Amino acid sequence: MRLWIRFRTFKRYRQILNVLVKNGFGGLLEALKLKRSYRRKRQPKDQVPSPRAKRLRLVLEELGPTFIKMGQMLSTRPDIVPADIYDELQKLQDQVPPVEVSEIISEIESELKTTMDSIFEEFDQNPLAAASIGQVHKAVLKDGRKVAVKVQRPEIWKMVEEDIEILKTLAELAERHIPEAKFYSPVSVVKEFAKSIRQEMDYTLEARNMERFAKNFVGDESVHIPKVYWEFSTRHILTMELIKGTKVSHVEELKRLGINTKDVARRGAKAYLKQILIHRFFHGDPHPGNLIVMQNGTIGFLDFGIVGRLSPEIVTHLNNMLIAIVREDSYRTTEELIKLSVVDEDVEMEELRFDLAELVDKYYDVSLNQFQMGDMMRELMEISARYRIKINRQLNLLGKVLAGVEGIGRQLDPDFNLLPIIEPFAKRLIAQKMSPKEILDKTSQMAKDYADFISALPRDLKVALEKAKNGKLRIEFKHIGLENFTPELERSTSRLAFAMIIAALVVSSALIVRSDIKPVILGVPVIGILGYLIAAVSGIWLLIVIIRNRTLR
Repeated sequence: MRLWIRFRTFKRYRQILNVLVKNGFGGLLEALKLKRSYRRKRQPKDQVPSPRAKRLRLVLEELGPTFIKMGQMLSTRPDIVPADIYDELQKLQDQVPPVEVSEIISEIESELKTTMDSIFEEFDQNPLAAASIGQVHKAVLKDGRKVAVKVQRPEIWKMVEEDIEILKTLAELAERHIPEAKFYSPVSVVKEFAKSIRQEMDYTLEARNMERFAKNFVGDESVHIPKVYWEFSTRHILTMELIKGTKVSHVEELKRLGINTKDVARRGAKAYLKQILIHRFFHGDPHPGNLIVMQNGTIGFLDFGIVGRLSPEIVTHLNNMLIAIVREDSYRTTEELIKLSVVDEDVEMEELRFDLAELVDKYYDVSLNQFQMGDMMRELMEISARYRIKINRQLNLLGKVLAGVEGIGRQLDPDFNLLPIIEPFAKRLIAQKMSPKEILDKTSQMAKDYADFISALPRDLKVALEKAKNGKLRIEFKHIGLENFTPELERSTSRLAFAMIIAALVVSSALIVRSDIKPVILGVPVIGILGYLIAAVSGIWLLIVIIRNRTLR
C-alpha cells in the first residue's frame, strides 16, 4: 500500500477493517495478513452467528455508498459470487437519510454558478427520493416547466475515490495471499467497479443515455423518457422533466385507476426486448422505483445511471440461441451458450455440453405458466461456477435484467411469461436471416473481408520475408501443461551426472586398490579405501533424495 494513501485514508481504512471484524470476517483479514491492522472484538458467547451472506450484506450497507454499489455490481456476477451471497446481495438497500436541504442548495448554486431564485420559481425542500449517491427534488423553473432535480451528495466523490484505493489494496492482498482468489481476479473486478461507479456518478453520461433512449423510442407511444434540461445540468446535477405516475409495483392502485396491469406487463417486457435485441442498449436497473405507469398507461423509465451495451457479436449469438430455442434445438442452443462464454482449456467440454443440454431440455418440457426465466438463469450460472466459466459482464447484467423484468411482470400478472413475448422476436430474426437483403449483406461483407485479406497478403508476406532476411523473424511456441517440465529435467540431469561421478569413483578406486600406491593398510592402498567410502556415502545420500522425492517406484 502506498504510504500517502495509507496516511490519507487511515481512519477510513481502520473503520472498514473493524466493521469486517465486528461482523465475523476476522478470519478473512488474517488470511490477508492484516492481523495487526484492526482491533479485535469478541462476540458474546450466547450470540448466534448469522449466515455469512447476511453478515456480508450488513457490512456493505454499514460501510456506505461505495460498498453498496460494489455489492450491487457483484449481484450481476453470479459466475464469481457463491449462490447464497448472490441471493442476499439482491436485498441490498440503497435508501439513506437525506442530506440537509441547505447543503443541497449550496451544491446547486456552486455547480450552476448562480442563485436558486434566478433558476427556480419553486423548489421542494423535501426530496422525492434519497439514495447513497444523490437525491431528487421537485422544482418549477422560472418559465413554469416542472422538473426533477437530481443532486449529488456533497463530497461523495472524495469518499468514493478513497474507498476505491482501499478496495484496490485489499484486492491486491487477496491475489497475493489467497491462491483461490487468483481465478476470480479481484484486482480486475475492482478496476471494473471503479470504472462503473465513476461513470454512474457523472450525470452528464446519464443525461446522454436518456437522450439516446428517447431517440431509440421516437414514435413509440408505450414508452416515455424524461427530457433533459442541459442548461441546468452538470456532472453533479441533472435537471430533467418531471413525469408523474404510479410505481409499477403498486398493482392495486393501478387497477383502481382503471389501468390493465396485464397489458402493462406485456408492453414493459416488449420495451426491454426491443432495447436488448434491436437497439443493443438497455436499461440496466429494472426495479419498481425506476418504472412508473402514467395515467394513459404509458411506461415511464427513470434512472439511467446503469445501462447495458451489447456488441454485434454477442447479439448475433443471442439471436442464434433464441432461434435454436424456438426450433427446440438443444444442441445448437448449447453451442451458442458456449460461444457466449470464456471456457478454460482444462474444462471437460463433453461434460459441459451434456449439463447445458440437460438444462435446456429441462425447460423445454416446462409449461408456460411454470417457466421462470430467473430460475433458468440461476441454474445456468451455477453450471458456469462449477466449470469456472467466465461470462461477459454485460451478459450477467442482461441475465439480471431479464429476471427483474420477469419478476415485475409476475407482480402485474400472475400468469405472465417471457417466452411467448420472446417468440415473435425470434421468428422475426429468423425471417431477417433468410431475407434476400440479409443474405446479400452477408455475402457483400464476406467478399469485402476476402478482398481486404487478398490485398493485404502481398504486403504482409513482404514484411515477413524482410524480417526473415534480416534475422528478425521470431517464431514462438508455447507448450501448454509443460510448465514444470524444465525444472524436473534439470533435477534429473543433475542426479544422473552425480550418479556418473559416483560410478567413476568406484571404478577409479578399484583400479587404485589393484596397484601398489602407498601408503597402505592391510596391504590395501589408503586412497582406494577413501574413494570407496566417498562413493558409498554419496550413493546412500542420492538414494535418500530419490526416495524422499518419490521418484523411485
